[in-house]
Amino acid sequence: MFKKISPVVLVGLVLTGVSLYLYISGPAFIQAISSYAYDTFVRSVHDQPKSGRVAIVDLDEESLKRPELGQWPWPRYLVSEMTRKILDAGASVVAFDIVFAERDRTSPIIVRTNMNRHFNLDVEIKGVPDDLFDFDEMFATTLASGKTILGCAMIPCEEVAPNADPSVDPYFEKEMRMIVKGKGDGKKLMLQSNNIAISIKQLLKASRSAFFNATADADNIVRSSPLVWAYGADRVYPSLALEALRLDMGIERCVVEFDEYGVTQIKMKDLIIPTDKVGRLIVNFRDINLDPKTGFVASFPVYSAWDVLQGKVGASALSNKIVFIGTSAVGLKDRRATPLTQDFSGVEVHATMIDNMLAGDMLRIPNWMEGVNFIAILLMGVFLTIFISRGKSWLSFMVSALMIFLSIKISLLIFEKSHLVFVPVWVILSIVIIYPSLTMIKFWQEELQKKKVRGMFGTMVSEKVLHFLENNPGSFTLTGQRREATMFFSDVAGFTTISESLSPDKLSELLNRYLSPMTHLIMDRNGYVDKYEGDAIMAVWGVPYPVQDHAIEACLAALEQQEKLVEIRPILKAQYGQDIHVRMGINSGVVTAGNMGSDRKFQYTVMGDAVNQAARLEPANKEYGTLIMIGETTYEAAKGAIEARLLDRMIVKGKTVPISIYELLARKGGLTTEKVRVVELYQEALKLHWNRKWDEAIKLLRDALELDQRDGPSAKLFTRIEGYKVAPPPDGWTGEFVQLRKD
Repeated sequence: MFKKISPVVLVGLVLTGVSLYLYISGPAFIQAISSYAYDTFVRSVHDQPKSGRVAIVDLDEESLKRPELGQWPWPRYLVSEMTRKILDAGASVVAFDIVFAERDRTSPIIVRTNMNRHFNLDVEIKGVPDDLFDFDEMFATTLASGKTILGCAMIPCEEVAPNADPSVDPYFEKEMRMIVKGKGDGKKLMLQSNNIAISIKQLLKASRSAFFNATADADNIVRSSPLVWAYGADRVYPSLALEALRLDMGIERCVVEFDEYGVTQIKMKDLIIPTDKVGRLIVNFRDINLDPKTGFVASFPVYSAWDVLQGKVGASALSNKIVFIGTSAVGLKDRRATPLTQDFSGVEVHATMIDNMLAGDMLRIPNWMEGVNFIAILLMGVFLTIFISRGKSWLSFMVSALMIFLSIKISLLIFEKSHLVFVPVWVILSIVIIYPSLTMIKFWQEELQKKKVRGMFGTMVSEKVLHFLENNPGSFTLTGQRREATMFFSDVAGFTTISESLSPDKLSELLNRYLSPMTHLIMDRNGYVDKYEGDAIMAVWGVPYPVQDHAIEACLAALEQQEKLVEIRPILKAQYGQDIHVRMGINSGVVTAGNMGSDRKFQYTVMGDAVNQAARLEPANKEYGTLIMIGETTYEAAKGAIEARLLDRMIVKGKTVPISIYELLARKGGLTTEKVRVVELYQEALKLHWNRKWDEAIKLLRDALELDQRDGPSAKLFTRIEGYKVAPPPDGWTGEFVQLRKD
């Protein structure tokens, strides 16, 4: 039976088994590759902070260098004052990424006690009000006035600690806020502690406590952070981020759920927070920006503690915010490495976690993902083995490369859309092991087969047929995709008349002299020249080459073309006797882009309603005496870089809903004072004419034409209103103008 199985299939199945063994055993070097791949995913797909409800008050170097404050720890009356200002600014929750483990030695009550203890002096401190005598009590009073949390540090231990010291567990002296339920022994997989570094009881009685530990992987990079931590045999502590969210939501209890494989999720009312099996949240890190004050990168609004104390940070910055108080100061050593940066403030990790939970875009690695990986490796190995054994070598390479590409692409898509972490390292590894090994065996087999074929048919068929028998080439497939793009159409005004007045060779020469510089300007702005149709140009921005500001680039290219036409028009007039004026239409929207055509001839192009609308805007210039007309979507995307005026609400040919159309005039700030006034007068007149105030609109248009008698839109609207005065539009008319023709 085994004699009928080809060597390629046998080796392929064996190598699939090897891949599965490596996955189960998980060697460290492959784990490192997997971590690197995950970091690449995070760097490729990450967003700006989404909730808008997180802020950080930073004990930064500037604050610590202020002589009024000094080095950390500060007197508690300063911390109390800072906390009071944050609460007064309307903060929802204030969470300290700090533990206050000792009494404030600068308090008058502590100073007096120490003087008596160390020098046997009975010191009397006069003039100090009672509420200022104990700085810790002052701070506790402030903490009790709002929703506040003090940080603590869990001291890890390897096994479940049944004899945890309750004296350092004031969190549970209040009430049980963490409920743990489930089946099996999965609870034992949670991180364990039998001791806590915690703030003094005087402060804890006025506040809440939550741990600020962040766990790093073997390479010292923080990719996840615990939301819960087991303390003793039957208690669970929340993280700083989880407790802050609970207080913000006004929820009494959180439910930690587990199964036999570990922790599965945490429930807070309707919010479900996915975790890994030990109760960690996979952190969906946000975009980072350089903070000019600290010199460090940050994802969230960061305010200096000194600025807070000076009253420079108010309600506009902190109202309804969850505020974390931490430090970026190097000396306090709260710096972390993450997939995005090697130097990240520890408090930013907590801020990112709560932003993830508020936005609902937490990353997930479900416990069943291990089974998915196993099945994916098995199926990929079997499929690739069968395909390589039957397919051509070059096609096998393409399929293997495509499988790698799709593994990455699909994983990225799942990562981005579903926030499900599936790093395809193991799948790719199986391909990398199987493909080259089987290809070498297949090559050896094919060489033997080629010799056999040539020996059998070498004298019986042509070299061309023989070559086909040896290589068996395949075919191509056409695909398409939906992308957002900006389309550009241009057309020479009166080209029919021009073409009739010139000989064919002169007409061709004129077109080349015109089209060449226009094409260069389009390409210089990253545009794709889709096609020429006589004098007409169709160009696209955004596909196939991705351009972030495609609407702006298209508008600037159109303006540059008109400027170039002003330059070459006299030359063309002198050589060909023709005045060249060009009308342009631009529109943005979602299109279908790809290779369109047959299997023998195709072209990359775009299709869709947005394309059709751009094509209709170009001839609509005739109705308004304009040169460049743009659609509303283009205007909204490019208005920060251009000067444009609202021309009208027009119903284009074949449509029933009016659209706003604009005239593109210049780059931002490129209009003269007179032109700015003309535009203002026109747009006021346009609104008046929408409200049937004909005479008032005509008066403004006369003023505009006195400033610029060549202003086409003003002249056209003037004429239209004169017609309306004679034959008013029907009832129900709201100002729209109907385009009666497409060309």
